[in-house]
Amino acid sequence: MDQSSPYSSKPQGLSSAKYSPIIRPMLNSSMNKGTLRVLQVLSLFSEKPVRGVTEVSKELQCSKNTAFHALDTLIKEGYLVRDAGGTRYQLGHLALSLGRGTGSADIRSLCMPYLQRIHELTSESVFLSILVERQNICIDSIQTRGVTVGYSPLTQPLPLHAGTGSRVLLAYLTDEEINAYIHQSSPLPKYTTTTITEPEALWKEVHLIRSQGFARGYEDFSTGATYLSFPVFGAMGKPMAAITIGGPIFRFTREIADGFIPALRVMLAELNQQSRMMSFVPVMGVG
Repeated sequence: MDQSSPYSSKPQGLSSAKYSPIIRPMLNSSMNKGTLRVLQVLSLFSEKPVRGVTEVSKELQCSKNTAFHALDTLIKEGYLVRDAGGTRYQLGHLALSLGRGTGSADIRSLCMPYLQRIHELTSESVFLSILVERQNICIDSIQTRGVTVGYSPLTQPLPLHAGTGSRVLLAYLTDEEINAYIHQSSPLPKYTTTTITEPEALWKEVHLIRSQGFARGYEDFSTGATYLSFPVFGAMGKPMAAITIGGPIFRFTREIADGFIPALRVMLAELNQQSRMMSFVPVMGVG
């Protein structure tokens, strides 16, 4: 390689790894070794979307401690997330937006006015989540005052069979994708006494969500709260995101939640008229 090339400044031990086309333009000769290492780690995930610390350290020919620090930096910045087990890593929503057009990567900006309107209508917390691989990741929220409910920390992945927003995203995948999720995730983990873990029961829930157009919370991932979740569709009817409304059971009762459904349907229909013109599609690993 020409010594004047910006790529000649790569640290020792990285020469055998490849930089992805997305990462390559970020490189320049003024970058220090730590910055280059972080970019190299991110580039690895464009080739294989899920990796562990040991795998990364072997690929980069560095110590596990060095690999861990690079992975931790990417998690803090939103480019990677840990899987449900907490031991492996995969691309986060910021990394998935790299290289896409501005229209396709702007799901948060599109939905935020509707999150605000829903919050004003219900006075409860509202969450926006997207599908990444076989998990649901919350990327934005509006929290209410007073007693609030948990959904998940931003960028922490959630399973698709448990939780209101997760079940909405799962329900609007193709039957083949749903079967692949069930097969690859079985036995389906149980988080509360009401978590759906039997494939037949999960398929029944999928058909219910498709018929009514939204999902109800069953306290199947967390307890003490009532949730409603609605899909946001993109081009070709693919689920772009889920908008979830949640509040503590003592305040946001089933009756109160149901009373908001007609108005919520109108808002989501308006949002979906716009979102269906976007090219963003879920990143669903089913192979």
